Amino acid sequence: MRDDVIDALEPDARAQLASVWQKRAGLELQVGIGFAAIAGGLVEEGVIQPVIELVTGAVRDEVRHAEISASLAARYRGDETIDWPEPVKTMIPAFAPATGRFRSTLRVIAQCCINETLACAVLEACVAQGKSPLVRAGQQSILSDEIDHARAGWAHISSPFVSADDKRALGPWLRRLLAGKLDALLDEAAPLPGEAYPDHGMLSRETFDEVIHSALNDVVFPGFDAAGIDTTDARAWAKEKS
Repeated sequence: MRDDVIDALEPDARAQLASVWQKRAGLELQVGIGFAAIAGGLVEEGVIQPVIELVTGAVRDEVRHAEISASLAARYRGDETIDWPEPVKTMIPAFAPATGRFRSTLRVIAQCCINETLACAVLEACVAQGKSPLVRAGQQSILSDEIDHARAGWAHISSPFVSADDKRALGPWLRRLLAGKLDALLDEAAPLPGEAYPDHGMLSRETFDEVIHSALNDVVFPGFDAAGIDTTDARAWAKEKS
């Protein structure tokens, strides 16, 4: 498919962006494995039907996201052959000492309420600044799925399978979950891969940090507040990182 924005790039730049998208393809598969583990835990510990439908659908969605990413990598390379991601070991967080239903809920919160909600904000920013038709279409397609993936988390913590006692216990965990996801990203000062090419939907480190903090304060923390989960420690962590 024609894309003048991609075709106008010099070979070195195209190779750099191809590498970014190829890496993302592998990361998307890892996320899919994470959703598979979450689905298994929810089936064992209890889940409402809409949530398990969204979570199991997310496994398939992430495979499609990998296909989109690998296809964009091939387009930047100018190659008709799509390279499928190499095998990679995926670690599922144990969240010790949590066990059973509470651990299952922590995994939902980490993946859906935090990761996927923040991913929506990042993708929205990428689409807003991008000018490559192919990249914008790919990111928009991924974004439409990520919205549903985030919804699964917010629906679960509002369901009967997350008790009032669970919610009281979740407050102190939020800081740990956020730190596990974002400490390294927000402490890093080096340029993000591909950030020299904003027309290709690549955010700068500065913009990325701004988007993350805005999404935390405007969406994530209010969502937990509405669900009756104490965000005091989590907000203190975010303030330290701002």
